[in-house]
Amino acid sequence: MLPALALTLFLAGCGGGDPPPALPDSAPDQTAAPFVSDSLPPKDADGAQPEGGGSGSRKDAPQGTDEPGAAGSAAPQEEESAVLYIQIGDKTFTAALEQNPSARALAALLEEGPVTIEAENFGGFEKVGALPQALPRSDVQTTAQPGDVMLYQGDSIVLFYGSNSWAYTKLGRITDTAGLEEALSGDETSLTLSLEP
Repeated sequence: MLPALALTLFLAGCGGGDPPPALPDSAPDQTAAPFVSDSLPPKDADGAQPEGGGSGSRKDAPQGTDEPGAAGSAAPQEEESAVLYIQIGDKTFTAALEQNPSARALAALLEEGPVTIEAENFGGFEKVGALPQALPRSDVQTTAQPGDVMLYQGDSIVLFYGSNSWAYTKLGRITDTAGLEEALSGDETSLTLSLEP
């Protein structure tokens, strides 16, 4: 019985296919990838490969699996950043929102319509104002730079035209800071946040 079991395990491990091709002696720097092909057929809507597996695939490999390095295996796509419009006086700045729960909560708030915030200058480097509701926060010690849009203590938005180190949650970044210091350091006491220009 033991020899029969050993023979069964040996044959199961062989896969029943041809041995992988050997590398030519003239190309010692190449690495063989015998079961991966650049010409795998496209997968169907369920992510499985059509019956037969395509050229260069192992017939005994589970169908519908991505083998490392296989062509057609898609890299995860990054979410596209939402755009925040910030109006201060007669100037409008555009910020790319972060991809975090705080920024998503701000975007959800602004989907209901623009929000105008009473704001004031603080410390000669930022303009800060209270939000109409608290947002989720994950504060980390950071050094804010001109153009950073931060959440402070979960319920205040801070727009930086200078630099400061403190614990904030980053909401976004103003993409073009030309004229930002002049607009934020001025006498304007309100700013409007929106998802549309």
